[in-house]
Amino acid sequence: MLEFIASKVQTNIRELEGALIRATAFANLQGTTVDLPLAQIVLKDLVAEGDEPDISIAMIMAQTASYSEFSIDELCGTNRSRNLVLARQIAMYLCRELTDLSLPKIGLEFGGRDHTTVMHAERKIRKLMAEKHAVYNQVTELTNRIKQQARGA
Repeated sequence: MLEFIASKVQTNIRELEGALIRATAFANLQGTTVDLPLAQIVLKDLVAEGDEPDISIAMIMAQTASYSEFSIDELCGTNRSRNLVLARQIAMYLCRELTDLSLPKIGLEFGGRDHTTVMHAERKIRKLMAEKHAVYNQVTELTNRIKQQARGA
């Protein structure tokens, strides 16, 4: 299973780590062990399909805003309502997973936030994905939408 993930996810170490976490989170939610068939099913949308298209922060913000029914300005703003904070953290997490941008660059794009805010968002979403099926589904759905948009589908 580890060899399968390593052979299919070759873009960067963060995406490799994200694939492993995604597989283990899904297994925990299902109450099963991580094995090759499970990894193949869970990671089918992540496996390398030739050249991966470029994904931008703007694309991630737009898809997250549309999905969560907030505006991009709200995602970058200072409002701290629970649903908005979760959407903002998911967007930051996706920026880390789907781009090679640095923590400070991502923070800057989200209204001038500190790099530690982005680190916190990434850790929090990883934890929530392992604990809550709804968050896992949200992140998976957004990842698929962003990758489809990037491919021009």
